[in-house]
Amino acid sequence: MGSYPTIIDRWWLVTFAGFILVLLFFISHNHSGYNVSELRNLTVPKPASTRDTMPDMMFPMSSNYIDNKEPTKSSDLFAKLELQSCMPSNFSYTEKPATYSSQVPFSDLQNSEPSDFSENVKPVVLSQVPSLNLQNSRTSIFIARKIKPATSSSQDPLSGLKNRKPSKIDDDEKPNTVEKKIGRCNIFDGKWVYDPEESPLYDSAMCPFLSDRASCQRNGRPDKEYERWRWEANECKIPRFDAKDLLERLRGKRVVIVGDSINFGQWESLACLLYSVIPDKSHVDARNRVFTAKLREHYSYPSYDLIVESRWAEFLVEVIVNKTSGKKILKLDSLSSTAWQWKGADIMVFNTGHWWMNRQRWDSFLYKQKLHTDMKLERAFKLAMRTWARWIEKNVDTSKTTVFFRGMSPSHSGRSKCYRATQPIKDESFKLKFSESLIKGIVERTIQGMRTPVKYLNITKLTEYRKDAHSSIYWMRKKFRPSSDCSHWCLPGVPDTWNNLLYATMVFDSSRGISNS
Repeated sequence: MGSYPTIIDRWWLVTFAGFILVLLFFISHNHSGYNVSELRNLTVPKPASTRDTMPDMMFPMSSNYIDNKEPTKSSDLFAKLELQSCMPSNFSYTEKPATYSSQVPFSDLQNSEPSDFSENVKPVVLSQVPSLNLQNSRTSIFIARKIKPATSSSQDPLSGLKNRKPSKIDDDEKPNTVEKKIGRCNIFDGKWVYDPEESPLYDSAMCPFLSDRASCQRNGRPDKEYERWRWEANECKIPRFDAKDLLERLRGKRVVIVGDSINFGQWESLACLLYSVIPDKSHVDARNRVFTAKLREHYSYPSYDLIVESRWAEFLVEVIVNKTSGKKILKLDSLSSTAWQWKGADIMVFNTGHWWMNRQRWDSFLYKQKLHTDMKLERAFKLAMRTWARWIEKNVDTSKTTVFFRGMSPSHSGRSKCYRATQPIKDESFKLKFSESLIKGIVERTIQGMRTPVKYLNITKLTEYRKDAHSSIYWMRKKFRPSSDCSHWCLPGVPDTWNNLLYATMVFDSSRGISNS
């Protein structure tokens, strides 16, 4: 019986130990279940701004997951997540582009390459997780299988990334239909439509300053049908020329039209289009080729303060004339001596081409202080256009100045001679001469290779149909008609269409909608 107390003591000890074990097991089991049930329906409020969003709960990461990144302390910065069951990171993924950028709600990630980031983002597919190719990153242990994207378009979860490339529109995502229609509109692709109700835009009698070469009616041309054709684009409606609207757009500006006598014809056309609506508030200096919309003289009159100039530079590059022999040398690596007059203009319109196609217009080329008498036209013109392009890139401030280059206006000599022509060419198989096509191609390739944006007025194709609108034999007043001029144009006429397309380019540019291809 002496051992009875010892047995009692041991029984209480065993009972107490068992009770402790049961209690620990119950507490441990109840605590684990609480976590699982809560995590399955966890909802965290959305942040007020997505710029500083860092959804750390998406991937439980260690402090060195991304170098130099301090963990977010406030729960208010978490994105709205809906977590479901978790699994280890033994997975594979497919190479598919992300459909929406909001599928990866990271922002302000350090030590990441923005350009690589946008190209390596993959969509979350079922239990798959994309590899983001972040520097110094490790594979995550857990994933959130379902992430609700932000409903507001302004909440861009990638907004914190600097210098990232803009994402491409997915094939399944349809852009704005209006912008799509305008953005693809090539106003230089179309047809001539006979429209006596809308054409011409003015009467030549309203512009007494027109030169003889452009004044076909004054010089005795009997028909007016050539004035009544309007260019119509295939893909969109070209806005009708509105002189008053253009005056508003050009208020306080200086426009310089640079080139040969064909560009002078475009200046005459533009001056007449503007002068015809404000004859009492504008002035044309035909001798110096300057149109001026006067300053305000009375408070009831608008103050346009506009100047439109025509500057002569038939080759665009410098022309050296030998005073003894009279021979002309084209200095291919030096721009025209009048270039200083172009600087500071708000709008520049260039052209060249006609003088290059006539071999009698020059005798030799000077390039890098070497005289060349047998250099081919193609190489010489390329060097000249390269010199022009370098001057534009060096001297033009794109925040102030818009540069246009008007395509070459084809002549209609030879088989397509303009004499007695009264109707446009309707044969679409009509092709440019080789030299004209060569000049056109070099101009286009030069513009495409420039860093400074240049707007190309691609009027060559539409102009080649209009052999009926040349000055022809009506380019001067004489009883005995001279030979036909099949290079220059009557006014009103084709140059008005060039200026209408120049105006349309300005209108469409304000809504980002023009193409010249």
